[in-house]
Amino acid sequence: MKKTYRKAFSAYGIEAEYMIVEKDTLKVVPIAEKVLTELNSGLLTDEVQIGQIAWSNELVSHVLEIKCAGPSETLVGLDEVFHESITLVNELLGRDNCMLLPGAMHPFMDPENETVLWPHGQKDIYSLYNEIFSCKGHGWANLQSVHINLPFANEEEFGKLHAAIRAVLPLIPWLAGSSPIVEGKKGTGLNNRLAFYERNQARIPSIAGQVIPEPIYTYTKYQDLLKSLYNDISPYDPEGVLAHQWLNSRGAIVKFDVQAIEIRIMDIQECPMMDFSLIEFLSCIMKDLFNTEKQDLLRGIPVEVLREIYEKAKMGEEFELPALYANLFNSSETNISQFLLGQLNRLKNSMSLKTNEGIDIILQQGNLSKRILSKLEEGLTVNQVYKEMGISLKENRPFNKP
Repeated sequence: MKKTYRKAFSAYGIEAEYMIVEKDTLKVVPIAEKVLTELNSGLLTDEVQIGQIAWSNELVSHVLEIKCAGPSETLVGLDEVFHESITLVNELLGRDNCMLLPGAMHPFMDPENETVLWPHGQKDIYSLYNEIFSCKGHGWANLQSVHINLPFANEEEFGKLHAAIRAVLPLIPWLAGSSPIVEGKKGTGLNNRLAFYERNQARIPSIAGQVIPEPIYTYTKYQDLLKSLYNDISPYDPEGVLAHQWLNSRGAIVKFDVQAIEIRIMDIQECPMMDFSLIEFLSCIMKDLFNTEKQDLLRGIPVEVLREIYEKAKMGEEFELPALYANLFNSSETNISQFLLGQLNRLKNSMSLKTNEGIDIILQQGNLSKRILSKLEEGLTVNQVYKEMGISLKENRPFNKP
């Protein structure tokens, strides 16, 4: 019997990463193993399910990942489900005077000296990654993001979904940037996580490519891309330990085992309410493009054009979009702020009130990086600002400018 798969935008799989830190100093604390063991009734595990939510760890021991335990047919109310589980984990961490901290990069972590790699589960994979790329750096040990998994039912849907995602990816850094501080100082631009992410596998540049995926719309061509990546890494991995679909590190990758495309370039926000505001907003824009009659134009956008938009978006300042690009979204606005405001106004009736509120905060006050810097400019210390973000996570409320 032929297996059937979920149609595009009929379900969502969301993953989010948080740092474990000491409450007073905010120094990272590598006790993910202890937390997962407690959640799993005293048995060591890489992943444990609690109702609709699963908690896990992958690479470093000071990070926990929270995710949907299975595909969710709606985004409505998921922020509250995530927050409830975050509250549970924070209660466990409180016994050790620790807590979860949001933000895409720890503001003063020294990864060379503070990184503890996860010693369990797929440690052969992590060990080989470490051997090839050295995982004790910001590009591996100090990156917290949100992954959005969107399903496709067949090859036709794959092509349309991949085209829509490619077009929207460059906008994400401008909206979601939350990593302005590196080693206690203001970094370059507002998306320092992405800057480190792009370089973390520089030894084999093809693995991340241009971050923006190539215009690939068939299974065969995507498999050809994977084969080329496996070939490029084979001198360092002769046994093929890393020859899997997740080796591709572009901003969106295909996961054929679950028939979904995973978007990977969104910085995590201050609380689930803001994460899911962005997720719903982006999903609505992509759904519009998925159904557009401009498929030929959409599929023909060169990587170079999208990459240029992406580079400007990472800086977080005002800039002009190419008119041809704006036209894909049925917009005549080319200023990035006005363009996104137009998208919000056009789609607001398709989104929850929370999402409208969350996106309005970003468009009126700036992305989280800008709001963090505003607090620092008011005279607060880095420690004080990030403690406030911890309160935003605890209370599931936006982190506002002074």
